[in-house]
Amino acid sequence: MLQFAGQWYDGAGSNKTEVRLELSQDGRLSIFNQQNGALIHCSDQQLISISSRLANSPRYLNFPDGQSVETLNNDCIDQWIKQCRPSFFVSLVYRLESNFKFVALTLLLVLTVVWGTAQYGIPAASQAITKALPAELLDRASDDTLVFLEQYWLKPSQLSAERQQQLRKHFSEAITSHEDLRIQVDFRSSEEIGANAFALPNGRIIFTDSIVALAVHDDELLAILGHEIAHVKYRHSMRRLVQNSLFIFLLAMITGDVSGTSEVVLGLPVLFAELAYSRSYEAEADNYALGFLRTRNIPTHRFADLMIRLEGSHYKSAKTEARTDDASHWRQYLSTHPMTADRIKAFK
Repeated sequence: MLQFAGQWYDGAGSNKTEVRLELSQDGRLSIFNQQNGALIHCSDQQLISISSRLANSPRYLNFPDGQSVETLNNDCIDQWIKQCRPSFFVSLVYRLESNFKFVALTLLLVLTVVWGTAQYGIPAASQAITKALPAELLDRASDDTLVFLEQYWLKPSQLSAERQQQLRKHFSEAITSHEDLRIQVDFRSSEEIGANAFALPNGRIIFTDSIVALAVHDDELLAILGHEIAHVKYRHSMRRLVQNSLFIFLLAMITGDVSGTSEVVLGLPVLFAELAYSRSYEAEADNYALGFLRTRNIPTHRFADLMIRLEGSHYKSAKTEARTDDASHWRQYLSTHPMTADRIKAFK
């Protein structure tokens, strides 16, 4: 007869009773009050659910009518299982869980899989998904984005109609040669955005008045157009959106939720990884722009010249220009774009 101690819960409340459990040879489990020896419960052991062993944490015996027993006598429970419910799998699981080397190897494997998924799996999946997105979805995403931007940051362009027409004519060959991308160029004014250009998923490319004013040659703006066409061609904005969603899903799979402390602590590496992918998108667009200019026999330094002026307009304060190497390193790490100095090397 197997005997061990535990705490009895009757299922009607949180009160517990110290009990003695006896497992007879015929498979009957009897539960006695530890103080007065009175029989509390008797049941066939096959009807009882036994929780798995996890180191030396308490085990639970759950009965069909809602009662339960909590016990720390894991060795007795293991002997019970071995005697009445022999299972190679159960014993193997416990041996593996008790093996430090196996646990360490498993943890390393899990971290490797998570890292590989974030580094390679998610980007590959986002690329495959965005390739299959219909044009109607790109139009909807672009229209909603433009409505939002025009509500808060974009104003009608102050460029003259003649100047806008002049630039569209200068861009016409590039637009025509990418007819499948449905490229169209618009101009807007924005003090908040400043000198910039950006592409919406459906092929609409917005130039701000400030970047037009910053250019000293229209080929500089044509170089920027080539860069933005690449964003449309490779669907970078939608890939980034899908990729962010997949990162959140992965985070939820790891932590169980994406709120509170877990989101802050585990979300930072995900943020840095996502920014790194944004830099890779910019590098891909730069490479496309380089070929775009060479194909049209346009001096590649046009892109570099505007980038230098753009950098100066964004970081013109003396304090910013005097930043330390450490600050520059962190700005590069946190920036969604590659460092300007690195970008212009290929265009010089």
